Amino acid sequence: MGHKVEPRQGSGPGVNGRRESRAWRPSWRRLNAREIDAYDLIPGDLARRVHVVSIPFLPGSYVAITLGRFVCIARDIPDDGTSELLAHELVHVGQWQEVGKARFVLDYVGHFARGLREYRSWNKAYRGIAAEVEARTKATSWCQRCL
Repeated sequence: MGHKVEPRQGSGPGVNGRRESRAWRPSWRRLNAREIDAYDLIPGDLARRVHVVSIPFLPGSYVAITLGRFVCIARDIPDDGTSELLAHELVHVGQWQEVGKARFVLDYVGHFARGLREYRSWNKAYRGIAAEVEARTKATSWCQRCL
């Protein structure tokens, strides 16, 4: 199963004698062999370098974000190679790898900005981003084929 982030208790005096506040510490893992085999959306050598990071929250209604080879997820997901959400995010890992960090960010933000200007809707603009359309399409197709 996915890893749950547990709050860390303050352990005594912190800065200026104040007690440390509760803090969270993200947990992370690599894809296991079963996942690498199951998620054939990206090459195995790239999949072996992916970090799945469990975090307690993301802004708005987002549940995952991919930054290069780091997939940050704010919900529990299975680690058995059956998560459509992780499949979607792994498509993004492949996109980052294919076009490079700067080009991915510029294209992503540019598509979003144009969509926001056209639709005047955050959700419609987000759903129209080319990278998101591709990730949804590939993950849905993968899910229908593999599950």
